Amino acid sequence: MTKIIHISDVHMCPPGGTVVTFDPAARLAATIRRINRDHADAALCVVSGDLADRGDEASYRRLRSLVDGLRVPVRLMLGNHDARGPFRTVFPDAPVDEAGFVQAVADLGVVRVVTLDSLDEEMPSAGRLCERRLAWLSDVLAAEPEQATIVFLHHPPFPIGVEYFDPMLLDDGAALLDLLGRFPGVRHIAFGHVHLSVSGRRGRLSFSSTRGLAHPMDVALAGDTVQYVDRPPAYEILLVGGDDLMVHHAAVSESERVVASERIDPDGRTGTLTILDSGVQAAS
Repeated sequence: MTKIIHISDVHMCPPGGTVVTFDPAARLAATIRRINRDHADAALCVVSGDLADRGDEASYRRLRSLVDGLRVPVRLMLGNHDARGPFRTVFPDAPVDEAGFVQAVADLGVVRVVTLDSLDEEMPSAGRLCERRLAWLSDVLAAEPEQATIVFLHHPPFPIGVEYFDPMLLDDGAALLDLLGRFPGVRHIAFGHVHLSVSGRRGRLSFSSTRGLAHPMDVALAGDTVQYVDRPPAYEILLVGGDDLMVHHAAVSESERVVASERIDPDGRTGTLTILDSGVQAAS
């Protein structure tokens, strides 16, 4: 199956800074080490926006110094914390459409990956796909309407059951969903922005988000306030083959240790268990 890595919400800051008490460079570096160790065979790594916390050139340069060490082809996207000008200064090789929006297509053979630019610099908290961006997407999908396709964007195009994010969704969500519904090849939508791992189905389309690398949120379905919690950075692993698509959640903790291994028994019964760390004590 084709493997795609999805990370999001890096929120990089200049050297010496932190974002909501976290060091985004350290969290990104740890994530890159894990991806290089376990998923160097991935066809693509998509970083779905909020690359820099304040959209400044210094943060993008710091981001580039780390991302250049990734052993997987990478596609960078923009989120509401980003700024196109500074981003394109530091990443002049990032693909853009004819209007200068940071959106592109990656043909991975079994699946086509479309990355959208939902940044609205006039009202950045909510996302936008203007007529030109939607027209570009329509042309891309119409070129091969049956081709299996995953669409990535930063902002969720519909409510995810968390009231806090309701004012911060994609403004053109209904238009996007209507457009995607015209093309049978579109199978899945993936997004960031929400700092939560969420998955489900919207009509015929499955969807997933990743809680990303920076300041994870605790799940609070109701209310206009959220809490940030000390949890390790995370990413998703998408496995695509034919009509099948699976999403695996992975967290990155460099302090974790392997305590045991178990080899599966061919008949499905309990396998052979080997304890590797005898210092772990069972709860009394």
